[in-house]
Amino acid sequence: MNTGIRPLQSRGLRAACLVLLAACALRPVYSATASAPSRASSAASQPAPDAQDQEDRRRNEVRPYPHPLGSVRSVKIRSARFFDADNQPCASPPPRSRAITPRHVRTYLRKAFPVSQIAVMNHYGAFGECTSAPVEVTFSDGHRMRMAFAADSGVAYLAPLVNGREGDAYFYVCEDCER
Repeated sequence: MNTGIRPLQSRGLRAACLVLLAACALRPVYSATASAPSRASSAASQPAPDAQDQEDRRRNEVRPYPHPLGSVRSVKIRSARFFDADNQPCASPPPRSRAITPRHVRTYLRKAFPVSQIAVMNHYGAFGECTSAPVEVTFSDGHRMRMAFAADSGVAYLAPLVNGREGDAYFYVCEDCER
């Protein structure tokens, strides 16, 4: 009997990124003035920043992918379909011009630039958008990553694969990738 419920692991990068984006939209943005220590306190007596402030700073900073996005050995595309946050197929199938191909993945990795998570939500409009099924990329040096493309905004979510598990998500945008 198929209940339609899938374990969280099988949802992959796409669902994790959408949940992360939804959580970010509901939380306040970090304010340097709100938590700045007084000038009278010394550096040694300052408390360590709490986890929420660190997460807020991380959302606001542009983080490039930690590994060079060099020559690609292989690209595995599981599905050409796009899915919403509930892991349901989007209402209409994507047009042929939006199809994900190995050539598109290579071009994207060559032309894309990193952006912050806040920029993705505010400027590029990828919040709540349909995303592609995960694409696995293997580089010529053996490094592997998984990426998912947003349907219309030119945003992609990159995550390194370490021992078969996805790491942190990095946000990239390609404005001239003919999408």
